[in-house]
Parts: sequence; C-alpha cells; structure tokens
Amino acid sequence: MADGGGLAGSSNWILELEEALLDELPPEQIKVLLAGRSLPASLRTDVWSHCLDINGKKSKLEKFDDVFDHPDQAQIRQASQKFEDIQDMSDVESILTAYLKYTGKIFGAEYIHILTPITRLALSRNEKYCIFESILDRFVPQRTKVGDGGLYHIARLLLLYHDPHLCNHLDSLKINFVDFSSSWFSCLLAGDLTAETSQLLWDSYIVNSDPWLIFFMVITMLVNCRDHILEINNDRAELLARLARLPGQIEAEDIPDLVTLAQVMSARTPSSFKAKYFETVFTCPEPELETEIKSRLCLPVSPQEVVSSELVNSQFFVVDCRSADQYNASHLSSAFHLDCSLMLQDPAQFSTACSALLAFHQTSVGAGQGEHLVFLGDGQRGEVEDNMNMAVSRFLQQHTKFISILEGGYPSLHSGGIQSDSKCLVKTESTAVGGGGGSSSGETSSLQSPEPGSGRLDQIKVNLKSKSEVLKSSLLNYIYSPQSSSSEKKPAPRKKSTGYKGTGDVFSLEDDEEEEGTRYLDEIKGANTTVHMAECQRITETGSLTPCHLLITSTHLTTLVPVPSQQDKVTPSASHHLSTIVKITSKKKQPEVITFKYGTSNRDEVTVFDMDRYYIPTAGKVTMLVKQQIEKLKNS
Repeated sequence: MADGGGLAGSSNWILELEEALLDELPPEQIKVLLAGRSLPASLRTDVWSHCLDINGKKSKLEKFDDVFDHPDQAQIRQASQKFEDIQDMSDVESILTAYLKYTGKIFGAEYIHILTPITRLALSRNEKYCIFESILDRFVPQRTKVGDGGLYHIARLLLLYHDPHLCNHLDSLKINFVDFSSSWFSCLLAGDLTAETSQLLWDSYIVNSDPWLIFFMVITMLVNCRDHILEINNDRAELLARLARLPGQIEAEDIPDLVTLAQVMSARTPSSFKAKYFETVFTCPEPELETEIKSRLCLPVSPQEVVSSELVNSQFFVVDCRSADQYNASHLSSAFHLDCSLMLQDPAQFSTACSALLAFHQTSVGAGQGEHLVFLGDGQRGEVEDNMNMAVSRFLQQHTKFISILEGGYPSLHSGGIQSDSKCLVKTESTAVGGGGGSSSGETSSLQSPEPGSGRLDQIKVNLKSKSEVLKSSLLNYIYSPQSSSSEKKPAPRKKSTGYKGTGDVFSLEDDEEEEGTRYLDEIKGANTTVHMAECQRITETGSLTPCHLLITSTHLTTLVPVPSQQDKVTPSASHHLSTIVKITSKKKQPEVITFKYGTSNRDEVTVFDMDRYYIPTAGKVTMLVKQQIEKLKNS
C-alpha cells in the first residue's frame, strides 16, 4: 500500500475505465472505478458526458433561431467577452441567450462562472449546452424571489448541528449565510476557484451525483477555519470579508481532502432532511416549505430514520421530553427521559438532570452507539413542546453538537413503522413515578419474553435491553430523588460503595472515580499486544493540534489522550480496527502530516466513513509499521 493509494486497486484501472466508457456501463460502475482516485484530464470530457447522460441528446440550442434579443442581451454579450478564444466567446453568448430565452430567466454572473470550466472541454456547442443545463438542473440550488431563501437556512442548520459554537458566533454578529455564500451555492464555487480547480471539484460532483455535496463542503470550509472566524468578535464587515475570501484559498491539491471531509460530514448527518427539502431546494421553491425551514430551531429528523436506526445501528440517543405519565405509559426502549418542566420549576434539579444526560450520552458514544441526540415531545402544540424547545435551546447555547428534533413527536414513531407490540417499545403501568423521573424497575414490564422458538440472538437483545432499563431507572431515581430512599430497602451510603455485589447505587455523581480505560504509558508500552507507540499531535477538524499518543497493536490503531492532572496516564479517545484502514496519505510539503482514512473496500470500490489526521515526527516508521500489521492481518 503506497502513500496516497488505496489498499486495493489495479494498475490498469485507467484501461478499465476506458473500456467501461466504451461499453457504456452505468454511471454507478464508473463511480466504483474512480473511488479514491483522481479523474485523468484526458478522460474528463468522456466521463462528464457519460455520467450526465448527454451523449446523443438533443438540446434546446438546436431550435435556437440565432436572434440575440434577450432583455439582458447587452450584459450577456459583455460577460461573454471575458473569454479570450473567439469560439468560446461565441459559444457562451449563444448558450446563454438560448437558455435564458427558453427558461424566461434573467441574466446572472453565476452563469458565466458555471460555463467557464465547461468551455475547456473538447465538445460541440450543443454538447456544452447539454452539460450546462444538466449541471444547473441537477446540482445548483434554485434561486428564490426572496433573496434569503430556504437553502441558506438549511446551511445554517447543518452548521448548527456540527458546530453550534461557530453558528452562534455568526448569529451574534447578525451574519446570515446569504451574506457571504450566495455565489458559492449559485455556481458551485466556480466563481472563486480557478477553472482547473473547479473542474477537479466538479469531477467529484458529477461522478458521485450528490447535489447536497455543496452544503457539506461549505460547512467543512467554515469548520476548518473556525479559529480565524471566532477571533473576530465585533467587526462584522471584517468577518464578512474574511468569509468571502475562504474559497479563494483552496488549491487543486486541497480538493481530494475537501471532498472527503465533506462526504464524511454528510455521512455523520441525519439524512431524512434531504428527501423532505430536495424539491424546494433543487427543483422549485415551495413557499410553505421555505417558511417551515426558516422557522426550524434545529435540524429535523424523520420518525422513519429514527426507527430504522433503532432496529439496526442505534446511531440516535433519544431524549424523551414528554411528561412522566406519558413516558411511563410507553416509550422507546433506549430513550432517556428528561422532564423539561423542571427547567422552570426547579432549575438546579434540571441542571443536574442535564449533566447526567450528557454523561450517559458520552457512555453511549464510548460504546459506539447514540452519537446523535434527538429530542422528542408529544407532537402537540402546547406546554410539552414549548418546554422541549427551551431545553434544546439551552443545549445549543452550551455548544452541544449533533442535536436534532423528531418531527411529529412520539406519536409519529408509530406511523414511522413501530407497531404497538414492537420490541423497540417499553410499556409500563400508567402509574407515574414521583419526582417526574422515568419508570421504576419494579413497575416496568420491560420487553415481552421471546417465544420458546426464538433464537439466541433475540434472547441476548432482550436481556441487554432489560438491563438497560434497570440501569437507566437507577440513574433517573438518583437525578430526581437524590435524597429519597427506596420503599423497601435503605441504600448503602455512597462513600462506602465498593462496587459490583456490595454497591448500593449504580451511578454516583459525587465520587471522583478513575475514568474507565485509564492506564499508565509504561504499562501500555510493555504490553504483549503493543507493536509500537508514537508520541504525536492530533489535528482536529478546526486545524488545531492536541497532544496524544498513537498506539499500534496487532489489530488496532488507537489514539491515547492524556488524563488531566494525572501525569503519565492516558485514556483511549478513538480506536479503529486495522482492517478498516483503506487509505494512508501524507502531505507533500509536510510529510509528517499523516491522514488515516477508514471505511470499506470491495475490490476497487472504496467507501470512506471516517478519518483521522496527525502530526507525527516519526511518520515514516509509523506508517511502515501500520502497513506491516495490515499485511499480517490479511495473510492470517
């Protein structure tokens, strides 16, 4: 595996790509051949034409009467004269005049920016028109009569989801996305990039056929420059100028990383908003949906997406904000109950509950589940929904990431696919637990026992979910009634808790216990499974450096971070199986900057779902050892 290359791939892949184009294979197979690779410039014309399906297609240009009488004709002619080549100049004026006359639209500078990369292709005027029209129809968000369209508010919701601190900072200076990003969306960044860089960027657009990619590239640019944005506190004009300059800093060699980071961010975002808002963003703006988008507190998630996750990979950490009575009657088996009415009735107790929620969430994330927080109410306009919105606002103001709201509240889960007897639900007696907490373990008829013929996997799932309920109940009892005693048994004092069989409480928020997984560096170095441990710095999404150690074992690559106030102790923050490493890249100008990309590889198809970047002084040795261990795993 060479730096910058995939773990699998044929040296003759370009020949295979040429054959695929000649055989007119589906665009999906072209995407597979190009996975993790740069499109050769010699094949760009053929690939674009094939993936956009313009071969042999007739365009409106063929019916153009060569009468240049559009109301904006003077502007069109003046703009087309920026092209040095006389043929390009003529093509651009004809294409724009025909398109604007046919669609009835007015001239905008974005059309010139979009045509600039297209004119570099070895195509006829008719074929250039087809590509121009196809890119506008497939990838460019539609402009609305109102300047501040819904697409800019969707972009803001995505930034709020991934970096609420940065979003709140822009809000505080009354900076909206339309103020600095309108040209980015209207011409897919072509107005700020060179024609060569635009073509490289559009290769990914056209091959992947993902119109939402521009949104995640915009968010990626902002997050990567967050420190430079946050350092401007009061000067709105200066910050707007700095934001406008962001795309101009992108060079051709930055495109692969920009696209990969955007795709990773897209994969880490709930996707149901795309289907709901696709038509109004990319086809025809719908006033009702535009108004809805602008009124959103945070990113919405559909009940179908939550239900699917609950049944498959549990990526959502569900926060049930309904009343205790409603929660006790029926709730998702994995839901955490948060009584939002306490926010006004007892702020101190609510703050304690929120702290416990975040702690429980971090435990869930550490176990590889529930990274995304989704809040749900009762789906009715009233006190429950209002309290939930106030709670969500509180978390967003505290810069909590990955927050969304379930559309339609709890009732929508049933329409989303959960049946009343589903194992995703926990049903209890209608009696509410005192203090507004969740149901007690004594009242919970957790999940139905499996049929005698059920498989062992079902039995395990039932047991795990049942134990989860008891665990959660203990936590909730502490949150809402920390001083109360059980009806039958008095718990042992917290300070005398010894753990496991002798413990009284499952959780103790007052004791300072050693974090799980904490170990001494010397102990790790001497372990039999350790192959190598390198001191390095992890490069965050914002570009800042944090000290850490990179541990290579026979099966895993693990990031170890220092434990605050405990010298020579570390704790794991991320761990990936070596078999999930599909690519290792290094910067030409800074070979010590190493990027590990994780995903799946199926022959030539590589799918990246996460990545880590480090500054490693001994980069050569580390990458060599990682490759050696990967090869050993493959051979075994």
